[in-house]
Amino acid sequence: MILFSKVKDMSVPFARKHVLLLIFLTGFAFITSGCGENEQKFHLGVLQWTEKVQPYQQTYKGIIDSLSDSGFKADLNLKIDYLNVEQDQTKAFNGARNFVEEKVDLIVALGTGSSLAALKATNLDRIPIVFSIVGAPKATGIIKSYDHPERNITGVSMRIPVQEQFQQLNDILPNIKKCGILYTAEIVQAVATAQEAIDIAAKFGWKPVPVVLSRQELHSLRDTVQNLAEQVDAIYIPTDPVLSSPDYLSTIIEVADKNQVPVIGVAKNFVENGILAAIHCDYYEIGRQTGNSIIRLLRGVNVQNIPSQKPMITRLSLNLQKAQQLNIKIPRAVILKADNLIN
Repeated sequence: MILFSKVKDMSVPFARKHVLLLIFLTGFAFITSGCGENEQKFHLGVLQWTEKVQPYQQTYKGIIDSLSDSGFKADLNLKIDYLNVEQDQTKAFNGARNFVEEKVDLIVALGTGSSLAALKATNLDRIPIVFSIVGAPKATGIIKSYDHPERNITGVSMRIPVQEQFQQLNDILPNIKKCGILYTAEIVQAVATAQEAIDIAAKFGWKPVPVVLSRQELHSLRDTVQNLAEQVDAIYIPTDPVLSSPDYLSTIIEVADKNQVPVIGVAKNFVENGILAAIHCDYYEIGRQTGNSIIRLLRGVNVQNIPSQKPMITRLSLNLQKAQQLNIKIPRAVILKADNLIN
């Protein structure tokens, strides 16, 4: 009896500890479960201008990765409605209006067309907008100032000043006399950056030869490029999502190559596809920059207090195989400072 009594006495505190532990774990599970259920879920509407041009895909990936790294993840605390409008302004506006009706927390507008459509659709509702992969946000009226937002929009431009692009081009091709500038008329950022290129060309002693095409004239692109190539030493394609699409870009490269005329662009994938060089932003990185602005908005910062940004990183991509094909000797100093070399 004595031995049994001792064992029984020892088991009481042991059992009590387990009961207390069970109560603690049950309470903790209830608390954490309640926190998860009450965690705020944000609703984002994304207007993608096109999926056919690789930089748009890279920019969106950068945004998603940036959000994820800060704990904002789809199906956890984010609902993302994604709409690719494929360069259709009407579809972009209607999509933005749908986002307004659904009362999204903010609209992410990728591309100039998407950004302008979002601004028009939110004119009365003032839902915050974050733009990205926009070539000329001031010239196209998306923002009035980088430092002082006066509207319900902020974001990150892809704009590398043409002055900086042409300085690199002058280093790559120091014997240029005439520079062709090829762009489409309906693309506002193409018109803006093309005009900037026309103005800057004279500073380098080049004669600019601008050629503008309407969408209705794109069927004659091959003949247009042929005529331009016969007149110039190089062809520059400014920020133009139409001419950047694979079909049109391949036509430009094919005709220019036959005439031994180098093509200069604004994206790494252009160089991978066969142009000579590009001075450009890092599209994935501007996506991450854009993600940071989105995060600040989700955390309660007023859009009026978030200045728009320019790319933090500039890249130089060179196609050495194309240089050899066109019998162009790129200075060693330029090659050494290139970020991407295509052999």
